[in-house]
Amino acid sequence: MDERAGSRRLPLALTAAVVFMLPVTVPRGPGNLGPADLFIVMAIAAWLFSAAAGGEKIRFPYALGMGLLMAGGAIGGLAGPLPDAALLALVQDLLLLAWCWTLVNVCRSPERAGVVLNTWVYGSIVWVLLLFVGLATGAAALTGRIPTEGSRTALTFGDPNVCANYFFVSLAIIWATGRPRNRVVRTLVSGAMIAAMVTTGSNSGLVSLAVGLSASLVFATYRRSGLIPALAATACIVVVAGVGLSTVSLHSIQRRAYTSGYAVLRDGIGRGQASVTERSRVLSESLKLYTEGGPLGEGPVSTKPRMEAAMDPYPKEAHDDYFAALLERGIVGALGLVILISGMLVRTGSLLRRGAEPLGGVLRNPQALAAGVAGTMTTMAVYELLHVRHVWGLFAIIAVAAAWERR
Repeated sequence: MDERAGSRRLPLALTAAVVFMLPVTVPRGPGNLGPADLFIVMAIAAWLFSAAAGGEKIRFPYALGMGLLMAGGAIGGLAGPLPDAALLALVQDLLLLAWCWTLVNVCRSPERAGVVLNTWVYGSIVWVLLLFVGLATGAAALTGRIPTEGSRTALTFGDPNVCANYFFVSLAIIWATGRPRNRVVRTLVSGAMIAAMVTTGSNSGLVSLAVGLSASLVFATYRRSGLIPALAATACIVVVAGVGLSTVSLHSIQRRAYTSGYAVLRDGIGRGQASVTERSRVLSESLKLYTEGGPLGEGPVSTKPRMEAAMDPYPKEAHDDYFAALLERGIVGALGLVILISGMLVRTGSLLRRGAEPLGGVLRNPQALAAGVAGTMTTMAVYELLHVRHVWGLFAIIAVAAAWERR
């Protein structure tokens, strides 16, 4: 290995370490920073030093969209009731964006991207095994269970919904890379990932799984046979879903789950109606806040304090990345989110081209990665994920694969 290649080993090693450590977000210190953030800072510093020493051309994907989101947050924060909290949120945004750029620039070749992706795959397998060890031994440090969440697990994320999304994204990467290579082992691992999602009791996670599986079928059909068969597959899925929803009472299923003797059903599907009611109230109160606020927003993380100040009966954060961007970051932030998502969708679409072999074949089934994006964007409609580390890792992998495909 030549000297220049050797100088890149540290950024690659630290980036891989971050990927493995992504779930470790507790205990949290000042600024809501977790143990994983220490590795993120080290990886960013190593990448910047390597890039400066080697004179590499640096890529900055998502810069415009995220820049507008941050600008909207800064404008709204100055006008809002919590300028200090808004500043902290902007620093966190910058850290996540820098982490995304680090991953993109470190993974400049299929070999280096393969190291990171393999670390994600086998690291997620380690974490799912640790979760089940925690369930078997009753170790709260591994299950992440707290009294207010009942039997719901959160691993070391501190949030069951974020934990469910991590396992969902990991499942997408497992099938996108085709690892583990043995199909039987890969199927068993996938079953363990889905079981882990069930233990989190996250209804949004199960919805994202359903959306991801459906999207994967449609995308695979498109890559294999073209647009018309893909549209036909979409129509079939819509018809089957429509018939199922019209003949099966979800409310009845949720009611039975709520009275079930199994805690995993009570705290998961059984709380589905309560979750819908909760989010409906949050949306209603958020709409009232939007009409009372200005078009430039009131600043990041200002929704709950404003609800508390107005003595609303159900003060909560926005629980919705799309509406939160408009409510807290105003029209500037909303425009930034549109540009950010549009850029990501364009990059994702380039991976679905017939005959495409993203990253020189490292991504053997890119439709699975695209399905991971579809499921995550669905969850973003009911939960804020733009501040989550592994979601920005997914965005970075999309940018890496799309850049290589354009070559």
